[in-house]
Amino acid sequence: MTAAAAHEPSPEIARTPEAIRAALLPEERDAFDADCRHALGQAVEQSSLQPVRDVLDHWWRIATVTRHDPAAHRRMLARVDQTLTGQTPPRLRTWDELRTERGL
Repeated sequence: MTAAAAHEPSPEIARTPEAIRAALLPEERDAFDADCRHALGQAVEQSSLQPVRDVLDHWWRIATVTRHDPAAHRRMLARVDQTLTGQTPPRLRTWDELRTERGL
């Protein structure tokens, strides 16, 4: 991979259920499926596709972030899980510590 290729943005994820689901972490796909099923039920009740559009927009943003940096997304999910279960997440570095670390 060339340096130029390393900085090229990934192609945008299509706003289709299949493309969004494929771009998600495996551990998030069940939640995506459940949200889609719920939105389809709401769409029938409301005679509107807006609930489906809303779910796809929400998960498309998550899929886009995930594709950009899957490891960072997994770390964020782990921190959320720790917080929800009452565990103390590891201490994050301060802005000053990050600047010193990078020699800024």
